[in-house]
Amino acid sequence: MTDLADIRWSTAGWRGVLRSDVLVTPAEVLPMVPAGEGRRSRHARTHRVETRSGVMYVKVYPEPDGRRAVRAYRMGRALARRGFGAPQALLMGRGGTAGVLVTQEVSGPMLLDAVARGACSRGEKRALLRALGGEVGRLHGEGFVRGDLVPSNVLVASTGLVFLDHDRTRHGRLLVWWHARRNLVQLGRFVAVGVSLTDRARVLDAYARARGLGVRARRRLARWLVRTTTARRCRIDHIAPTEAARAGFRELMRSGGRFDPARHGEGGR
Repeated sequence: MTDLADIRWSTAGWRGVLRSDVLVTPAEVLPMVPAGEGRRSRHARTHRVETRSGVMYVKVYPEPDGRRAVRAYRMGRALARRGFGAPQALLMGRGGTAGVLVTQEVSGPMLLDAVARGACSRGEKRALLRALGGEVGRLHGEGFVRGDLVPSNVLVASTGLVFLDHDRTRHGRLLVWWHARRNLVQLGRFVAVGVSLTDRARVLDAYARARGLGVRARRRLARWLVRTTTARRCRIDHIAPTEAARAGFRELMRSGGRFDPARHGEGGR
């Protein structure tokens, strides 16, 4: 792990790495590990804390998922080196099979909040969506795939788009071959306020341009995405496939339409 950061540290059965220019210390972070507080996800708990170095997020991976902290640290730094927006990783540690990761807070709205109706101009929304397609295309072009490329993991900062949560990000050309299209389904399966079918096409067009896809390849990808996204929505949101087929893809993904989970108090899933 010595190539991941500037300084190695070891204390109380834990070891890891941290940046030499950050004031946060393992002694400040490790007491958060056994506590049950924090925002829970499937594999971790996340604490938002204020330190001498500013606002940070401490992500605790309980046993046996500590290896995810190592992957998130490595992938976040690898993405940043290639010019992608990623939270700055400040400290990482392993204790047995548990793990902890500290990242700097990034200021800015979430992607779907930024493109919602009234949040920005039409031109700004279109530019953001094209930037999204272009960055995802570049991400895959550089050999990275995400385990969870969902809109809630994309933030709009002053410097551009920032991809969050990298404990399931992986790097490898063969991985891109198998999993890149899955990322596009993850990104596009949500009904989004202010995002039309034409907006979705803009994202796909920018993605295709970034990947160098020709017209035929782009059309094949678009048809595949419609089929796969429809099937995924039917499975997750309990929609009868025959009903989805009758309504069509535009109605299936229309914000405020009869298939919008928000109309039934379910929110985005």
